[in-house]
Order: sequence, then C-alpha cells, then structure tokens
Amino acid sequence: MDFFQKIGNTLSNTGKDIAEKTKKLSDTSKLNSEISKQQNTINQVYSQIGKIYFEKYSNLDCSELKELCTSITEANTKIEELKKEITQIKGLTNCPNCNAEVSTSATFCGSCGNKLKEENPTV
Repeated sequence: MDFFQKIGNTLSNTGKDIAEKTKKLSDTSKLNSEISKQQNTINQVYSQIGKIYFEKYSNLDCSELKELCTSITEANTKIEELKKEITQIKGLTNCPNCNAEVSTSATFCGSCGNKLKEENPTV
C-alpha cells in the first residue's frame, strides 16, 4: 500500500508543479502582452509627434530633417498616384465635390448628388 501512496503523492506533486508552471507561463504571457501593448502605444505617440512636427515644421531649413521630410512628401505623392491608378483599374473616379468614389459611367454622385457629367441627348 505504501508503494501506491508514493505513486499517488508523486502524481499529485507533479500535477501541482504543472499547474503552477502553467499559471506562471500564463501570467508571464499576459504581462508580456501588456508590455507589447504599451510599446505599441509609445510607437503610435512617437508617430503622432512626428506627423505633427512634419505638418508644422517641414518647411523649416533644418538640414538634419529636411531629407526625411522630403522623403515623406515624395511618398505621399506616390501614394496618391497609386490610389488614382487603382480607382481607374476598378472603373471608378472621384467626385470633384466630395471626393467619393463613383463609377465612371455615373451621371450623379451617390454620396452628395453632384452632377458628374453632362447628359448628351440621343438623336
């Protein structure tokens, strides 16, 4: 009987050890997740600070940042060009009044009702 009791105690202790290690792993994972979340918050704030700086001060003559500001301006221009290509591929255009995407065959904008093109009466 002593043999079975030792096996039972060993299994019980092993189960407790596993449960404790699992809890520690879970707690560590939660804390690491929170650390990552806080780091993402910091990175987002840094990004916002940079965006505000760029919008307010990109025209200043600061040689250290001028090249970076120029890169942002060029990238924004390229993004706009690529977006225009995508809308053309989709057979869309942008409303000149509200900038909503509308079909190239549309006569009126579905968002603001702006007349997009003159109707040509058929003869």
